[in-house]
Parts: sequence; C-alpha cells; structure tokens
Amino acid sequence: MEIVAICGSPRPKGNTATLIEALLEGAREGGAKTTRLDPAQMRIEDCTAGDECLVSAEASCRIDDDMQQIYGALRRAQAWVFGTPVYHSHVTGTLKRVIDRMYAFYTNAGGEWRLGLEGRRRGAVIVVQADSEEETPRRVAEYLEQIMRAYNVDPVGCVAASSLTKPGDAAAREDLLARAKELGRELASEAGAAQ
Repeated sequence: MEIVAICGSPRPKGNTATLIEALLEGAREGGAKTTRLDPAQMRIEDCTAGDECLVSAEASCRIDDDMQQIYGALRRAQAWVFGTPVYHSHVTGTLKRVIDRMYAFYTNAGGEWRLGLEGRRRGAVIVVQADSEEETPRRVAEYLEQIMRAYNVDPVGCVAASSLTKPGDAAAREDLLARAKELGRELASEAGAAQ
C-alpha cells in the first residue's frame, strides 16, 4: 500500500514539510510505503487549457514536464496527502499549479465527463500559517478536501495549524507532530482496509 504526499511549500524543510514528514512516519509505522514530492523543486508548467487530455481515457496532458511524475505517483497510490502553507488566504501557487494540471485525470469524450482514475482512495491534508487566526487554515483544508473528493479520494482528517511563524516552529509543537503522526497511521489503516 502506497501513500503519496504533495508538499506545496517552497521550503523543503519548513513547517509544512515537518508535519508531512511526521504524517509519513506514522504511515510507515502503519505498514505503508510512502513517497513525498516537492513541486517547488520540480519543473511544472501552468495548465494551458489545451483540452487534449479530455479526448479519451488514454489521453494525457501534452505538456512534457515533471507533472508526469506526479501523475504516475497519484495513479499508483492508495492514499494522497496534500500539504501547504497559507499564502494570501489560500494554497500556494505551487500547489495550485499541480491541482490545475490534475484536470488531465478527467475525460469528456462525447460530452460525457468521466474520471480516469480507478477505484477510491483515502486522503489527508496539512495546512499551516504564520498568523494566529484559526479560521483560514481550516477553510483552506476544506478546499483541499473538496478537491480530493472530486477525484474519489475520501479525506480521513487534517492538521490545520496557526501561529507557526518561523521555519522550525512546527518541530517544537509536540501536539501537532503527534496529531500528524496519528493521522498517518490512520491513513495507512484506512487505505489498507479500502483495498
């Protein structure tokens, strides 16, 4: 059983990454194989709305970049994790670019919309912000859970945290690390049960 995490932060060792790593550690303890991808360190172009991906179930995005690696990982995995810091009340542009390009999983042959992914998956979300206000990270987490549901991914939980001002703050928050690790174990258990 494989879990793939998409880290939407430009900081490979920032607070988002710290909590994703705690989640993945818990998932490995639960028997899962884990993969973390960092789109900020990859070459991923914007969606150009060419719509070639919609032609048939065999069609895919015509843009030849590192998104092809992400498509493969998401197809293989039985569980997805999306993580992001809050940028201007939303996900980072890095993660939004990945989400926009996931459009290629759909087809619209003959006017009928179909998802080109087999089966159901489980998912989890990590959202962090520097500000102490708590509603925004929860709202961003709800958005990511909504995106997951559009791809037949059933969210099992999230960590939505505020007041993580500097890189390294999450590493000092035992409560958040424990919650992320437990969420990883739960995700591995839920994903294994869904197979």
